[in-house]
Amino acid sequence: MKKLLVFLFVAMALIGLSCKSGPTASGAKIEGDVTQEKVNQALEQIYSTYYGKLDLTGAHIYTVEKGDTLSQITRRYYGDLTGVGKAGASNGFYFPVLMLASKSKIVDPDLIEPGMELTIIDLKRNLADSGARKAIKNCLKDVSYVYNRKGDKAAEKGLVDLANSL
Repeated sequence: MKKLLVFLFVAMALIGLSCKSGPTASGAKIEGDVTQEKVNQALEQIYSTYYGKLDLTGAHIYTVEKGDTLSQITRRYYGDLTGVGKAGASNGFYFPVLMLASKSKIVDPDLIEPGMELTIIDLKRNLADSGARKAIKNCLKDVSYVYNRKGDKAAEKGLVDLANSL
């Protein structure tokens, strides 16, 4: 009986591993050397997985200006919100939400340019919806994987901490 249980456990573990498409819920992965192209591909996979789960009701457009960073823009719109998880840095770690809502207009958050138009969603509305909340949580975790592969442990930790607080 013990051998049968061990066999079943090993078989289930192997099936689970073979079904997993990547190290993230979206299946995004970066193998080998980290290049900008691989980072972009992983981020695009993440966005395409979760975009359709957002509630865009009440969203508006922000046009990036010279000197803007994604974290600054995020803090401008979400910095004073309460009850939106443990974001730290005045909610600056919600930058993947802007990336996600802007649907492929931003591929890498470190590479935004003046003139880009970003979609600013109603964060509280989305976090109140269980499906959108789960998508945001998974998106944050998936983007943290990309930052792990890029070697940015501080961003990775901030994103994971935020995701875990939702």
